[in-house]
Amino acid sequence: MKLSAANLKKLKPREKRYDVKLEGKGLWARVYPSGQIAVQYLYLIHKGHSRRRMTLGYFPKDGIAYLEAEYHDKSRLRGRKEDPQEEKVEAEQRKAVAAQKAKLAKTVAELGGQFIEEHSKREKRVRSAREDQRILEKEIIPVIGKLRVEEVERRQLVELIERITRRGSPVMANRVRAFLSKFFNWAVDRSVLEASPATRLPANRKAEKVRTRVLSDEELRAFWIAIDGLENPMHQAAIRTLLLTGQRRAEVARLARSEISGEWWTIPEERAKNGIAHRVYLGSLTRKCLKGDGEWVFPSKAANHVNPDTLTDTVPKIAALAGIEHCRTHDLRRTVGTFVQRKYGAEVMHKVLNHAGDRLTRVYGQYDYDKEKRAALRAWARHIEEVAAGSKSTKVINLNERRA
Repeated sequence: MKLSAANLKKLKPREKRYDVKLEGKGLWARVYPSGQIAVQYLYLIHKGHSRRRMTLGYFPKDGIAYLEAEYHDKSRLRGRKEDPQEEKVEAEQRKAVAAQKAKLAKTVAELGGQFIEEHSKREKRVRSAREDQRILEKEIIPVIGKLRVEEVERRQLVELIERITRRGSPVMANRVRAFLSKFFNWAVDRSVLEASPATRLPANRKAEKVRTRVLSDEELRAFWIAIDGLENPMHQAAIRTLLLTGQRRAEVARLARSEISGEWWTIPEERAKNGIAHRVYLGSLTRKCLKGDGEWVFPSKAANHVNPDTLTDTVPKIAALAGIEHCRTHDLRRTVGTFVQRKYGAEVMHKVLNHAGDRLTRVYGQYDYDKEKRAALRAWARHIEEVAAGSKSTKVINLNERRA
C-alpha cells in the first residue's frame, strides 16, 4: 500500500491495534482502536540482531508530505549506518541546550547575536548571513538592542519599520520586517517567548516594484563624461569599472589584485552574491581603470577598499552632473545586460552578469562561456567609446583629461 491520504483513510479501527505494511523499506502504518494512525519506521541494528520501531508522525495531524520527508530522512541515516533514534535524542538534546542558552540571553542584541550564529550562519549562504548581521547591527540594535526580549512590543517594531520607510528606504524596511519575523519566530521555537510581537507587521507593497530603467545612448555618453567631475580618482575608476563590466557594486568595490590574472578577473564564490565563482573579462579600457598597486584595486584612506555604499551614493551624484534623472547603481548593470542581450542573446547576458540559473543547468552545463563573455564585453566597451566620442573634447580612455 502506498503512503497516501486516500489509502490511510481506508484503514478503519478494530478492537485491537494492527499494522499495515506500506511501500518503502521499513515503512508501516499502525492503526489504534481510537482510530489514530501512526506512520512508523522499522529498522534493524546490531548487525540485524535487534529491531527498532520509530514513530514518524500521526495521520491526519501530520500531512503526507511531512511523513514522506521524515521517512526519507531516517532512511538516509540508516544508509549511513546511523541510528535515527539516537540522532533524534541528540537533536532534542541540542535543542534543549540551545533553548537554555537562549533564555540566558536577555536583550535583543544578545539574542540577536545568537540567532545569527545558530540560524543565519548555519542555514543560509554566506552573503545572506552577512546581510542578516548587517540588518541587526545597523537597523535593529541601535533602536531596540538594549531592551529585554520579552519587553519588546509590536508597536515598537511597527515604529521601527515606519521610521526606515520615512527616511526613503522602503525596500530596507521590508527586509527588516522579514528579519524581525524570522528572529522572533525563532525565539518562540526555543521557548524564549510565548508569542512573537512581529506577527503580521505591515509591509510596504510598493517598495519591491521591479525597476526597468536603462540608460539611452545619449544618457550613457553624458554619464561617462560626467564621471570626470568626481574629485576622488578611485571613485572615478570604480564607477567606470562598474559600467564596463556590469558587475555588482560590492564585487567591484572589494576587487583584490589577487583576483586578477591577465585579462580575467575571477570573483571567488565566497564573494559572489549567488555563491558561484565568476570569471569577468577585462578589456584594455577596463584595465586602464584598475588603479591600486597594493592588495586592493580601489583602495580607500578610510578603509582597506572603497565602500560599496559609497558607490551607491556616487552614481546619483554623477547622474545629477550629467542631467540624468532617476539613475541608480543597478541601472548601470541593467544597461550592460540589455546591450548584451540585444547583441548576443539572453544566455550570454546571464553568464556575463553571473545570474544563478536553474539547478540542472548549473550541475550539467559546465561550458564556461569565456569566448562569448569576452566578445560581449569587448563590444560593450567599443560601444561606450563610440557613444562618448560624439564629443570631440572627450577621449574616453583618459580618466583625468578634463582635470588637466
